[in-house]
Amino acid sequence: KQWYQRRVRANYFIQTNLRIMSCAEYIDIIQRSINNGQYEEAVDAINIVCSQPGVSLPESLVPQLFPSLTNAEEGYLKKCCKALEKLLQFTSVNTIICQMEVQLKQGFEHPSPLVKALCLRQLHRAVQDRRNLKMVGEAGVMKYAITLLADEELSVVKECNRILVTLAGYDEGILILFSDQGVKLMKEVMSYSDTIRYRVFDVIIDSILISDQALESANSASFTAKILEDLESPDILLQLTALENVSRLSDSPTAYTTLRNMGIFKGIGTWLASSSSGTNSDASYTVPSVIKLFAKLAQKHNIDLNAFCADCPRYVPAVCGLVNANDFSIRLACIDVITLLNSRVDGKQVLLAQPSHVIMPALQAIARDASRGTDDVKDRCLVALAQTFSLPEVYIPDFETHTEEWFRGCQGAALTRETLKLLSHPDPVRQCAAASLLRNFAMHRYGIEAIVGAPGWTERLLDRSYCVDREAQTQRFALVIAFRQSAFIQELVDRDTQNKITKFVNEGAHYRGGETAPSAVLEL
Repeated sequence: KQWYQRRVRANYFIQTNLRIMSCAEYIDIIQRSINNGQYEEAVDAINIVCSQPGVSLPESLVPQLFPSLTNAEEGYLKKCCKALEKLLQFTSVNTIICQMEVQLKQGFEHPSPLVKALCLRQLHRAVQDRRNLKMVGEAGVMKYAITLLADEELSVVKECNRILVTLAGYDEGILILFSDQGVKLMKEVMSYSDTIRYRVFDVIIDSILISDQALESANSASFTAKILEDLESPDILLQLTALENVSRLSDSPTAYTTLRNMGIFKGIGTWLASSSSGTNSDASYTVPSVIKLFAKLAQKHNIDLNAFCADCPRYVPAVCGLVNANDFSIRLACIDVITLLNSRVDGKQVLLAQPSHVIMPALQAIARDASRGTDDVKDRCLVALAQTFSLPEVYIPDFETHTEEWFRGCQGAALTRETLKLLSHPDPVRQCAAASLLRNFAMHRYGIEAIVGAPGWTERLLDRSYCVDREAQTQRFALVIAFRQSAFIQELVDRDTQNKITKFVNEGAHYRGGETAPSAVLEL
């Protein structure tokens, strides 16, 4: 009780007299406490003093406090680390690395994650300036940033990752990270467990995404090959993690080229073949990840879809099969892939090459969801169908024949009637999607026939009253323009209706009640 009262009085004395005491006086109080082994009083005093603006304490207190961390209780460790953090913020990086090397190593080897994280934060301060990298490399403390990746405490692992990724931002840092000692340490740490191995992979991948030099160093140390090894692992979780790593690596164009040269597409084809053939029941779990990976590669790197599907012939059948998947996110991913394929000439060629029993059920499912699906999937399906029936930029033999077969198989007449109704939907996004689909229908004879065969099609097509949003007005105008320019309109539409369509076009895209707003510039 007396000891506690003495500490309270000492803290009160410091707090009340801080503004009138000289710097030397309150440093003397702290120093006497340390000399008498009263570390807790010294730590409390440091935290109080450092909370005052414009006050700094000498860095010589840091080495004196470190011995008190040995076998200390958790409560004291928290307060002491807080005090050390405040003291170290006034200490230069050069002093910490060169003159406090012993204390740093003691901190890295301390059993408490609080102390480890404190020392790692000081190391991170050092590597943020490339001028310090030579000093850090010579001090021999960087090895702890690698070995502590194996720590049980995630806060420590996070600090290690931050240090190593920052290091990879400099050419000199990459030389340190992928030095013989660095590579040896990383491989040693990786051998502890799969979890720790993937922590090292995270550091390597983050480094590769920053620098192509890191990719060269990782290839030389065989790390890239090791990342891909788990793609053939019997453990499904390791396969999925490896696929995620491949997806992250593909963000780098150089790394993507490396992966392609290593035969990543061949591997994807093997999984999908085993999944579809039933020889590997677990492989079906990797299919959604593979589908999302391909979509990312196609969008980011503009890969040759014909070449990809030649290497991976089971890809498109797998996508088509999963359009009806129970998992909503997988269904949306597959719909997006079909949209992507249909947006490119080589993608249309790939889909046209598929047997009818592969592609037709997928298109039927998309057409069904476009009419009766939930609101969040309708727009995606309308866009997918619009791309499916859009004209290719170059001539593709039998394109009209195949798409007419798809149209009939999807009950195109009924789909057209439902889509015409969506032109008066209150949501302008839905109006735009519907207008885009009908515009592409109007590029084909079978589409024009379905539109003019729908009851009340003229009123739905030309009624401006529901179309308030400017983008929706523009899309509807583009639809009417495409309809009027169709080669089949003279044959299928009577003269009076043709005149109404011409009048609509002459009024412009944004005509409202006798006034014609400036029309948008259309790419027709």
